[in-house]
Amino acid sequence: MKKIFITFLVCSLLSSCGVFLQKQGVKNYKIKEKNTQKGLNNYQSDFLYLNKLLEESFPEVDSIFPKDEREKQVQKIVSTLAVVDNYTDFGIQARKYLSNFKNQHTSISLKQGFKSVYPYVIYISSNDWYLLNLPTHYDSLLIGKRIVKFNGVSTKVVEDRLINFTFAENKISQQFEIRDLQLYNKPEYLKEIGVIKKNSDVIKLEFDDQSEIELSPISIGSDVDAFNISFKENSISKFQNESYSYSIHKDQKFGYLQFNRCHDKIDILDGIESYVKPWLQPLARGYVKRQFQKDNSSKRIANYYNPKYPVFKDFVWELIDSLNHHKIENLIIDLRNNPGGNITLGIQLMYFLTDKDTLQGFSEYAFTSDIYKKYFKKEYQDLEKKYPEGMPKRCLVKTDSDENLFFEIANSKSKYFIQKNRPLFKGNIYILSNNRTGSAASLLTTLFQDNDIGTVIGTSTGNNPIGATTYTPMELPNTKAKISIATTYLVRPKKGNGRIQIPDIWIEYTISDLINGKDPYLEIVVQKIKEKVSHK
Repeated sequence: MKKIFITFLVCSLLSSCGVFLQKQGVKNYKIKEKNTQKGLNNYQSDFLYLNKLLEESFPEVDSIFPKDEREKQVQKIVSTLAVVDNYTDFGIQARKYLSNFKNQHTSISLKQGFKSVYPYVIYISSNDWYLLNLPTHYDSLLIGKRIVKFNGVSTKVVEDRLINFTFAENKISQQFEIRDLQLYNKPEYLKEIGVIKKNSDVIKLEFDDQSEIELSPISIGSDVDAFNISFKENSISKFQNESYSYSIHKDQKFGYLQFNRCHDKIDILDGIESYVKPWLQPLARGYVKRQFQKDNSSKRIANYYNPKYPVFKDFVWELIDSLNHHKIENLIIDLRNNPGGNITLGIQLMYFLTDKDTLQGFSEYAFTSDIYKKYFKKEYQDLEKKYPEGMPKRCLVKTDSDENLFFEIANSKSKYFIQKNRPLFKGNIYILSNNRTGSAASLLTTLFQDNDIGTVIGTSTGNNPIGATTYTPMELPNTKAKISIATTYLVRPKKGNGRIQIPDIWIEYTISDLINGKDPYLEIVVQKIKEKVSHK
C-alpha cells in the first residue's frame, strides 16, 4: 500500500527542479487510439479524451456511473462545449461530469478566469449556512445569521445543486469543497444552477429572521472593504508548519501529536519511482538529496520534509519515550490538517501504540488497466507472477496477501523496518479527524477505528474507506488541464462499518468557536480525561 497515496508530492518537487522537469518529469499516460470525430473544438476533444481515460481506468465504472447515464451526459456536455471558448466554462462542465464519480482522486485542475464574484463569504456548520463576512457598508449584525434562501431558492436546493460540481466523497466534504472553492459566490456557478439568469444579476440573500440583503457582483481583484474578522488560535492545537510535531501537557495529563503530512525522507525518495519517468528518476533523486543536506530546504519540499526529524519512525520513538518518561496516560493524535501521503508512516505510528499482532489492514485491489501498468510497473509485474496464464484485463485483482498489518514494518529488509523492542504507549488514545483529513490520513483514521485502537472524534474524513482511490496524474492534450483518475480500490477492515467513515463522537466547529479560539474537539478529549480521572 505504501506508494499509492503519495498525492501531489512528486509534482511539487519536480516543479521546483525547473521548467524542464516540471513539464517533462512526471509520467503522463496517452491514449493510443485517436478520436476520428470531425469538427470538434479543443474543449470537446479534451472532454471526450477525459471520458475515454475514465472508461479505460476507473475501477468498476459502470457500478458508480452507469453507462446509459454517462452517454446522456457526454452527449449533452459535448453539445454545450460546442459554443464554449474559454477555460472557465470548460472547467465547469468537466467538474459537473467528474462529480458523478464522487472521488477526490478523480479530478481536474485548470486555471480558470473567473471575472466577477459576489462579495460575501459563508460558513457551513451542522448543515446550515451562515453569513461569515461581507462589505462594511452593510450592517455588521448580519454576520452570523443563518441564510435560508438565495433569490428565492432554498439553501438546501442551492447546496444540492452545487454538490454536482464537487469531487468530494461524502456530504460534509462536499460542503467543505463548496465553501473552500467559494462556488456559492461565483456568478458562473449560480447561473449554472438556476439561481441567476445573467452573470451581472443582483442576488438576494434571505435570513431566518426574515431580514434580507442584495448584492451585486464585483470584478475579481477589486478592493473590498470587508469587516475585519479574526479567528483566534487555540494555544495547544494551533497549526504548526511542520509535517509532524508533539508537545507534552503534564498539567492536563496528555500528550499532543500534530500529524500534518504522512511524508518523510525515506518516503520522498521511495515515491519518485512511481510518478517520475524512469530516465529522469536519478535527476529527481539527486535534487531531493541536495535539499536534505540544506539547513533550509526549498519551500516546495518544506511542506513534506521535517529537517528536525528526517525519518518519521525516529520522531515517534522519541515521542513515545517522552510520554512514558513523564507517565502520560493520554495521547491526542490530531489529523485534522493532514491531506495524506504514505500510509506506511501511519502504520509505523500504530506499531508504537499496540503490541497486538493481529490487526487488520485494508483489502487492496488493482484495476488492471494499461494506465495502472504504466504508473505502477513493479506492482503490475508482481501481479503477473500470480497469473502465469495471463493477467485478467480491466478488472479488480487483489494485490495484498492478507498479511498482518505490520508485515512490512516488522520485515528487517524493509526501508520502513522498526525493531521489535520499540517503546510502547499503552494509555488512552484519541484521534481528531475531519473532512480535511485526506487520503492516507483518512485511511489511518479508519485503521484506528476498525481495529479498536482509540476514540475517533470529529466528522467524516475526506476519503471514504471503501471505494476507488490512488492519485494517478495525467494531462489533457489541448487545454493541458491536470487530471487524476483513481486506479485502485480499497475495502476497509470491517466492511460492515459502512462505505463512509463515521467518527465515534461527531463534532463540528461553529462560527462562535472559530472567533473565540475554542477547539470543541480538544474540549471533548479534556472532558473524557477528567471523567476517567474522577472514576479512578
